[in-house]
Amino acid sequence: DRSVSRGLGDVYKRQIVGCSQNEEIENVGQKAKIDVTTVVKGTTRAAVTSNDNFTAFTINGYTVAVADIASSGLGTAYMYKDYTGKKGSWATTGDDIYWPLDENMEFFAYPTELKANFQAPGTGYPTFTYAIGAVGAQTDLVVAHKSVASVPTGGKLELTFKHILTRINFSYVPENAAYTYTVSNITINKVEGEDAIYTFAADDKGSWSAGSNKNVDYVYPVLKDPVAADGAYALDTQDGSLMLLPQSVASKTISVTYKTEKDGHTYFEGTKVVTLGESAKWDIGKNIRYKLTLPVGAEKVTVDTNVEDINETPESGSAK
Repeated sequence: DRSVSRGLGDVYKRQIVGCSQNEEIENVGQKAKIDVTTVVKGTTRAAVTSNDNFTAFTINGYTVAVADIASSGLGTAYMYKDYTGKKGSWATTGDDIYWPLDENMEFFAYPTELKANFQAPGTGYPTFTYAIGAVGAQTDLVVAHKSVASVPTGGKLELTFKHILTRINFSYVPENAAYTYTVSNITINKVEGEDAIYTFAADDKGSWSAGSNKNVDYVYPVLKDPVAADGAYALDTQDGSLMLLPQSVASKTISVTYKTEKDGHTYFEGTKVVTLGESAKWDIGKNIRYKLTLPVGAEKVTVDTNVEDINETPESGSAK
């Protein structure tokens, strides 16, 4: 086996260098160690992984031609290492690993807690299983993939980690600001969740399988006593976004429970249901905010969306 022979024939070539390496390599063809830097694509707030809270990841590296991946898979890992620490001070254990000459390398990096879920099939790109947690236990998820055709300058491998879930938040706009609104519950009804499979891809974005449970209700953690900004009340708490499986949400519904009051009188108290459009979709790495316009009484709730790319703003950090 090509990959096995390369891996076993170079047993002495193990492990990414530590922070102490600061040498200039005059000829990258002479035992250049694989050094690593990382960038976690940045975002704003709420339970999102950033350079400040990203503390562990695992790298699988393979010597394989890109054209062979679809038919022959990746083969045996040339490199398989765990890293712990924070940006600028990553640590690992074991022997040094060196770049092979004139061979393409494929690197896949993911949170270390998922290493038992990572699979390299006989054909195609690798996968891992992931479970969308219950509300209150959901976390952001970032991964990286890089194809390297030749030894980079100084032997440094830079991995850019991208967010691959969809982040969901809500705001409301009162139809009449003279009334007091109290939003007590927002539930996204009957969407896909729980266990799913992520597959890496050549385009670095990858794709998700359908969730194992297609009828999950997610109750949004509503902020009490929100403050108005530009006429809208953001209902998300710090670290309180929903982190959900990317999917089509065409014709799915959102239930909103609220109350309107004025001068000691109640004008509405109950639950209304909003139906999403036929083209509604949660894309990988998107930050979606639903803005609900709530009427005073029995009228229909209207919805608008604001969609941003969670991976839009880079936060750079050296991880040596």
